[in-house]
Amino acid sequence: MVSPTSEGPARADAVFVLSGDHGERLPIARDLAERGFVGSLVFVGTPDRLLEEELCQSRQRIEFICLRLQPDSTRAEARAAAELAESRGWRTIVVVTSNYHLARSRMLFRRCFDGDVRMMGDYPPYGRDMLRQQIPREWMKLTYTATLARGC
Repeated sequence: MVSPTSEGPARADAVFVLSGDHGERLPIARDLAERGFVGSLVFVGTPDRLLEEELCQSRQRIEFICLRLQPDSTRAEARAAAELAESRGWRTIVVVTSNYHLARSRMLFRRCFDGDVRMMGDYPPYGRDMLRQQIPREWMKLTYTATLARGC
């Protein structure tokens, strides 16, 4: 399924916000951090909005880490997150993305990260027409990831 149910909040070492945020991802991650569920908030990928760029450049009450990737892809995000988590000794992470992107992201992060991965997401604020375009693309990417590109 391309749009599985998001998992509930849980304690973790860090929360990772994947690029492609249209306003639905960062609020979930910030809420987890502000409520004390996680110690670090990591934005991985290209900032999609001015707010993310501002957060990356300013001091925050919580640890806010920005990883810039070239090329920026979900697979690269999973690899970078796993590498950072390993270097920090993190064993539990939360990954925040859009609901339609949860299944493939979960697959990649679990392949790349040896610890516990929890997935959280929400629907992007754009309309149904845009979502109808995203879902078939995501199905193709999920099929490719599940069948041909089976590694991290």
